Amino acid sequence: MSAKKLLLVDANIISHALTPNQTSAYVKLFTELERDYQFIVTGYTKYEVTCSSDKEHREKIEAFIEQTMLYVNLSESLMDFAARLHYLYSKHASTKGHHIGMGDIVNAAFAIAKPCEVLTIDNNDYPTLFFAELKRKRVKYTSKKGNSMTDTVCILAPDIENTKECFDKYEV
Repeated sequence: MSAKKLLLVDANIISHALTPNQTSAYVKLFTELERDYQFIVTGYTKYEVTCSSDKEHREKIEAFIEQTMLYVNLSESLMDFAARLHYLYSKHASTKGHHIGMGDIVNAAFAIAKPCEVLTIDNNDYPTLFFAELKRKRVKYTSKKGNSMTDTVCILAPDIENTKECFDKYEV
């Protein structure tokens, strides 16, 4: 069997997976994906999902990450690259003026540098000039009010060559 590909899990996926009425639907998604992928989470993502959580929920989040994912600390070189990517986003015509959260920029920088694919619900946080959609998955669950809900989850791959060209063009 070949080695599993790396899949960076965005904060929005973890938040949905840990919402009680959505957990079983996301367990199915993770079970399907784990055949091909090793899940990764960055320190910034862990920060994002735990900063508004009480002790009980932080422990639940930490246990979920520890049991199912590799954890990547935020290194100085990663944060330097993320700062450069943020600068590029602020200058490039396709992303100038768009609000892309710092956590998504850090995750994008990691995905580009590694390289690895990204699992997210909000692919707008990973601009199409720099990321290509590889797959879409539908995650169906019942809302707290009993309504049928569907999340569209995307697997994105970084466009390394275009990112390099843009870094050169904008003297990043």
